[in-house]
Amino acid sequence: MEILDAILENACLPLYALTLLIALIKYPKYYSTPLKYFPILLMYTFLTELLGYFTKHYEVFHISIFTAFVKHNVIIYNIYNIIFFNYFFYVYWSYIENKKYKNFILLTGIFFMITSLINPFFQNFKLEAQVYSYLVGAFAILICIILFFWEHRHTSKKMDYGLTGIQWISIGLLIFYLGYAPIKISRFYNFIYQLNEFVHLRRIHLSLIVLMYINFIIGFLRMKRKFWI
Repeated sequence: MEILDAILENACLPLYALTLLIALIKYPKYYSTPLKYFPILLMYTFLTELLGYFTKHYEVFHISIFTAFVKHNVIIYNIYNIIFFNYFFYVYWSYIENKKYKNFILLTGIFFMITSLINPFFQNFKLEAQVYSYLVGAFAILICIILFFWEHRHTSKKMDYGLTGIQWISIGLLIFYLGYAPIKISRFYNFIYQLNEFVHLRRIHLSLIVLMYINFIIGFLRMKRKFWI
């Protein structure tokens, strides 16, 4: 288990970088689609994780908040999550054609932003993970994915070429949020009641990240031609 843990702990940053590299190489295949901004998000993810790592482990990178230096990197991820969820709301809103589904995604995005504005009244945005808004975003993304696959369930093989990338990205997101949403709830529950975290929780979390990014990579590698929308 120690070897597995060492691999998982050190796999994420290289995996982010590899995914970004492949996304840039394959960019001509999807530059005219909503996924054209995905490499920017991947770069942002990589830099966020890099900054988060250094902020957590090296005092020189500690964030100054109201003249006090704190060993917290939560604010970095709170900002990141808002951008991440809103980007994928935009992506699925763009790929889905059903007007009812599109309106639902729009309302969901608005609800997420309202929750994000309210959440700091209950949890310090600078020092605490915004659990409520995160869970709203996670469940909203899961619903968007379900709507996407439901709408395209009868898509012909000929048209599948235009959806290969977003299909694999969706599978990756589906795996991650189905697995991580319960973890997020569990960690919040443990924090409130001061309980010890399940010993394998970190291992499962990192495994979900690896699986998600492997699906991203497969999606980029399987792109054959420009997407259609």
